[in-house]
Amino acid sequence: MEHAPLVASTHPVWASAHVAAATRADQPGAVIRLVRQAAGLTLEQLGSLYGCSASTLSRIERGQPPVDQIGVRRRLAHLLGIPDELVGLAAAPARHAARAPQPPSQADTLPGGAHDGDRSPMRRRTLLTGAGVSAAALAGLTSSPAMAAGPQPASLDRLLLAPSTPAAILTDDRAASAVAGAAQAYRDARYGTLAAALPQLLASLHTSRDAADGHRKEAMAGLLSRAYAVASSLATKQGDDAIALTMADRARAEALAAGDHAALTAATHVLAITMRRDGHHTGALDLLLGTAAQLDVADNDPAVLAAYGTLLCTAAYTSAQAGQAVNADTYLSEAAAAADRIGDHQGAGVHPFTPTTVTIYRIGVHTTLGDSGAALRHAASVDPARLPTAERHSRYLVDTARAWHRHGRPDRAAHALLAAERHAPEDVARASVRDLVTTLLYAPTPTPAALRGLANRIGVS
Repeated sequence: MEHAPLVASTHPVWASAHVAAATRADQPGAVIRLVRQAAGLTLEQLGSLYGCSASTLSRIERGQPPVDQIGVRRRLAHLLGIPDELVGLAAAPARHAARAPQPPSQADTLPGGAHDGDRSPMRRRTLLTGAGVSAAALAGLTSSPAMAAGPQPASLDRLLLAPSTPAAILTDDRAASAVAGAAQAYRDARYGTLAAALPQLLASLHTSRDAADGHRKEAMAGLLSRAYAVASSLATKQGDDAIALTMADRARAEALAAGDHAALTAATHVLAITMRRDGHHTGALDLLLGTAAQLDVADNDPAVLAAYGTLLCTAAYTSAQAGQAVNADTYLSEAAAAADRIGDHQGAGVHPFTPTTVTIYRIGVHTTLGDSGAALRHAASVDPARLPTAERHSRYLVDTARAWHRHGRPDRAAHALLAAERHAPEDVARASVRDLVTTLLYAPTPTPAALRGLANRIGVS
């Protein structure tokens, strides 16, 4: 049977003046809030059903991202029984009419894949056999990086539906291997492969966590947090800040549930990045510096030092964007000291941390502050052989290209971008780099003819 909506079609809320006014004003978040309240649900209760935190649901109800995502509105509408047209979606005339029994759909499953009245883990395991992360998807995540243009990233909307998507239960080893493969795919800049595999991986991790108990449940929550952190980083790369914020918020919630301090630090890092990109520099800095202050770096644990240095590098770039040059330099100096204490140990997580990492951040910080000469001096000091991943190599070259552009040398900027394409073609295809290519194409000074070929390959006209 189809999962019944939380608010019946006969409820008086549908005839209320408040819902009518919110619909006319095109305020889907307000409609969701009014219907949630009519259902007698708290933010925490509806967030649990949907698969997000109360704070994320509060943002949705206030009309903030991710309410602009169609998948978010549709899923909440289906949960609550809201006609699609009331939340700005295509009308579904039969929504409140009597319904014939239909096969269960993705939108009608509860978090973890069970249907109402069918919550048995054994029954759920039987229903979901064969619906998990496929062998082909796992192979794609763990294979070596391709050196030619890979698949273009799929729509990231499916990431939002992971908590309610049917999926198979993973063994501990398979879950850990899949999450490690996702992180490696990101480091290899294989974003298309990653975008295709992540929704089902997240769904399988949700199902596995829900079916577990005790320490295994906490371990699965920790893996789920790490997978959501990868998803947030991917969404940031693709310029989808609303989904990046939602993924970061979920990563942090899962890390808290797991009691996994390392995962919580990583989730806090990606959350601060999404806040900074949304213009909340002060809040992002408070989050980054507060988290860094809680880390015990006295024992020289390389993993802790790497986390500490990564947080401070991001704080430096955030400070630069806020015009705080002195603070940016202070944080970079402290990050460099942490890097010197661990040498070339990369640290764990999506973003490796080495002394070279700090230098790359110096390029971006000085470019942001308007000192392209200093940025280029730091760029010249980088030994490309010490760049730990394809994604970091591309970031180094793209940041160098931005510095050359600021320095009035579009020709050198173009050469840097062409080199970045050789290392990570999918990284160069993202929107922010396409914007830079467009600018260089129409620069008043000559640029390499090969830049036109790059523009064609990444869809710049």
